Amino acid sequence: MTNIFQYDVVIVKFPFASSLKYKARPAVVVSSDYYNNNTRDTLLILAISSSVSSKQNFERELLEYTNAGLLKPSIFKASIATIEKEFIITKIGTLDRRDRENLNKMIKTIC
Repeated sequence: MTNIFQYDVVIVKFPFASSLKYKARPAVVVSSDYYNNNTRDTLLILAISSSVSSKQNFERELLEYTNAGLLKPSIFKASIATIEKEFIITKIGTLDRRDRENLNKMIKTIC
């Protein structure tokens, strides 16, 4: 996989809890570029969902979801995970300035 940077939107293989199968899901890389270049080959990601109607009051909508490579209106989910870089299928986009600001505000609220 090519270099992955903070605020990149990626498709990730999320494992099912009860099996060895995976489902491809969008996520945004929240770890810093310094962290992303670590030798452990891990990234910190935050889930993205198109289930806008189930948004919690602290979750944020992406304002420019098409610029991020997403096909539908989407939200940042309050779900942060550490994953192996090998679970990244592909990079589909990058957050614009306003969505980066919204993401950072949400992280301050939930962390």
